[in-house]
Amino acid sequence: MMDKFILRAQNRAVLPDGAVLHASAVGEMNFSLLFLAPSGGGKSTIRTILTRSMFAGIGDDSVVVAKGTDSIIRSLPCGSMKQGTGVENIGGAPLKAVFFLEKGAPGMLIQVSPEYAFYRITVNNPVMAWSELHSNEQKQAMRFLEKLTKDFPFYILRYHLDETPEKLLEWTLEQNN
Repeated sequence: MMDKFILRAQNRAVLPDGAVLHASAVGEMNFSLLFLAPSGGGKSTIRTILTRSMFAGIGDDSVVVAKGTDSIIRSLPCGSMKQGTGVENIGGAPLKAVFFLEKGAPGMLIQVSPEYAFYRITVNNPVMAWSELHSNEQKQAMRFLEKLTKDFPFYILRYHLDETPEKLLEWTLEQNN
């Protein structure tokens, strides 16, 4: 894991319009998909599966999600991204959707309300180096995440290794075009 002081500096660089998240992301040049889960929750696994079949990698285990000077919110690689994974990586792309990962069968994909998405974020806080941020910075990060839940679709994606999560995601991408 990256040094918490570096993660704190990266968070400070994008606050109040972004945060460094314990997440993985994949995408194409015109969109990205962000995956949130606790440690061991399948973020790296889903990234590996999807980069082998559909997408380029953006971030693994830590992802910067931030609004650019053009007001577009993007998923961007963080300095702690695991290298040498054997997949094509891109430098970032506009955010399209966010997924809370769950392991289990049967596979399912359901869209959740902004209120539930924000509740889930507060229960499993994905902001890296959270304890190293000052309370006003923590509030800025939470406001940014609350805005994300209102501006982007959030889903629960449950899958297990005997299923193909790609089929569930293809349906989502078709619905959100």
